[in-house]
Amino acid sequence: MIRRALSVLPTRPIVYIVPVLVVLVLSFYYRDIHQKCADNKQFRRALVELLHSVDRPGQFRLLDFTDFRWDKVRIVAKFEPERRNTECPFDWNWPSGVRDTLIANGLLTVLIFAQDGVIVKYHELRSDELAFRGTESSLTPQTAVFDVGRDSVGGGAVTLSLNQ
Repeated sequence: MIRRALSVLPTRPIVYIVPVLVVLVLSFYYRDIHQKCADNKQFRRALVELLHSVDRPGQFRLLDFTDFRWDKVRIVAKFEPERRNTECPFDWNWPSGVRDTLIANGLLTVLIFAQDGVIVKYHELRSDELAFRGTESSLTPQTAVFDVGRDSVGGGAVTLSLNQ
């Protein structure tokens, strides 16, 4: 009976085990990447929707919008990475080619959040949707307060001017 049971198994189980192991490893690897990319996309969408709904003139505190701990934020307009981003494949963050177009046109803005000197979140935004003004230095949660307005040039972007 044992011999019959063993005869049903493939003679080379490695042929079946290796692909299963590869699929498991890749699923664990891409799960974290997908979550990070999807979070960035959701953050961008929610922030744009919120700021388009704010009565102008109004104020916006970045601390009230974030749901994680941070003690510094650096906002970099016209961000130009040194290399092509391969962190978010399969259009999980931006549709195909959009990020490269934003970089080429100087329209990519990044928000880099840190806690105790360690980066905890990194979010990419379109500066033709949200334009930050007066944010050349790192900001604390208390100083990251912005006056909300409408871009006078194109009229499409919400402008966030540092409230001083």
